[in-house]
Amino acid sequence: MSGFFTSSDKIKVGQTEVSVPSENGLNYNAGGRIELYIPPTSKFVDLSQSKLKMDVLLSIPETTAANGAQRVQLDAQTGLHSLIRSIRIFTGRKTALLEEIEGYDILTALRFDYETNESLRSKRALGEGATTYDPASRGTLGTTKTIQGNCFSNPYFTKVEGSPTLTASFTSASDGTYGLQKVKGELHLNTGLFRNEAVFPSLLTDGIFIEILLQDSRRVFRSLDSTNRNRRLRLNPVYHSINGSDNARATSGSFAAKSASANASSNTFFFTQDNNQTSVATFPFVVGEKVTFVSGDNASVNGSVGTITQIEQVSGVAFGITKTKITLNASIQNTTGETWTGGAVGNAPGKQYHLVTANPDSAGITDYPASYVVSNVEMIVKQISVPDGYENSMMTMMKEGGTINYDYRSFTNYRYSQLVGDNVANIRLPLIESRATSVLCVPTDATTYSTKQLLSASTTYLINEAPDDLVNRTQRSAIVGIVDGLQEYQFIYDGKINPNRKVDTSKIAKKDSVSQYWSIEAEKALAMADIEPMSFMGFQDNFFVGRALALGKNAVYDARGKDFTLQVEYTSAAFPQTKPKLWNNYVSHLRRLQIKNGGLQVQV
Repeated sequence: MSGFFTSSDKIKVGQTEVSVPSENGLNYNAGGRIELYIPPTSKFVDLSQSKLKMDVLLSIPETTAANGAQRVQLDAQTGLHSLIRSIRIFTGRKTALLEEIEGYDILTALRFDYETNESLRSKRALGEGATTYDPASRGTLGTTKTIQGNCFSNPYFTKVEGSPTLTASFTSASDGTYGLQKVKGELHLNTGLFRNEAVFPSLLTDGIFIEILLQDSRRVFRSLDSTNRNRRLRLNPVYHSINGSDNARATSGSFAAKSASANASSNTFFFTQDNNQTSVATFPFVVGEKVTFVSGDNASVNGSVGTITQIEQVSGVAFGITKTKITLNASIQNTTGETWTGGAVGNAPGKQYHLVTANPDSAGITDYPASYVVSNVEMIVKQISVPDGYENSMMTMMKEGGTINYDYRSFTNYRYSQLVGDNVANIRLPLIESRATSVLCVPTDATTYSTKQLLSASTTYLINEAPDDLVNRTQRSAIVGIVDGLQEYQFIYDGKINPNRKVDTSKIAKKDSVSQYWSIEAEKALAMADIEPMSFMGFQDNFFVGRALALGKNAVYDARGKDFTLQVEYTSAAFPQTKPKLWNNYVSHLRRLQIKNGGLQVQV
């Protein structure tokens, strides 16, 4: 009886890492271009294990009468990826274009929002500049869970240890003092080549040239959800009183709790322990930040603004439960016409008031000039070492007329602009891909927002109005899709309607449910685009329209010569359009790099 296993010769390989620094500078500002060249001396490389390494430092303007300090960060879900606007990858010194992804940040946001779980979020937070949920910054008033409220272990600013008394202003010093700090990251680039596990023959393409264009600064900054009026207001610190006493409120008596009556003024305010406000380290506001108060129903906004000069924790017999206290540079007046009773012992809590940032929403501020700098950029390339005999054999076969075919997945972005008044739009897609697998259409908000408007989120797209969040507007405008009243859609191609009936999205447009037919189509489209549909929790935050053009592991669709049209209908009077849109239509397809007779060709 013969054995079922036969030993045979194997190719012995080794792996080494080499660092390839960027070629065209040391530091890069917003809108800059980064160039990297992997030389042919790295003969065989595993691009799926290669990483883009960089340092990023955010900066805020100096605290002045116009501008106040505040904690800012990059996009919580995509991290440092949000700085990349587009990527182009060439053979040699821009000999042949292998891949170009315009709207890289949009495609990455789509992948990270749907291909996600707790482990992946933690991994992205560890190395790619994303942030993760920290129970120390949890809400206790029923707000939805957010990863953009972490002020305790956030990588973008220094951690406050213990409960000190803070008096120094929050700055961009990046020297380890109270303020923003440099973030180091290693990114697995979300392109077809850099996600392909097949070894790339760099020696046959005269190396690889990578060109990265950085995003404008006005689109990348985010504020903490726990300081913003327009994002989960009830997550913000809750006002207690102006003297911190837990005694019953009275007009006289020993240290009675003192409310802020209508038209009264004060420069000190105390806050309850709601939302885990139990230490200075978990207090989301900073010294130098402009603040005011908003009622818990988001209806009354105090018109007087002050700047924080001191943050501390106070305790003692007179104060009762430990509380956070802030001191302002000058007294501010209660202009709401209501008495802020807070939550003192022995009194009905009345209408709660929350502390919110008034910067950069303060009157007179045209914009908030935050910026960023990217430095120490290098590509950590994973080299594969093979025996000389294998390399010589391959080169001999090439000289004798052999051909190497290298297949990889890529995305082509076909953009379409839609005005608010276009209630029924026909989006033409001039596809040229011979091996397409799916189409992912992301309708982003095309409104031009300043940094001030994006940080405040006062006029951005309304995601939902969950009862305990009150209002939740997006800070990710231009990189995520919005449903914005879309009632139904369907694709028409190859002379047929696909699917054979319109896909209803009216439940998503109402912002209180999900449409089953849409989710089935979306799941198939993601899977055929090599995006594993692990979670649909982000269907409101990042909406898209999807269509799988083929089903099966190796299935493809020849889109050449087909007339592709996406028909979208915004026909509901109850849920009308509110924003202009830029449709980013990503066509997932397979490309082939064909190397033959000393030349190469890219087949789309």
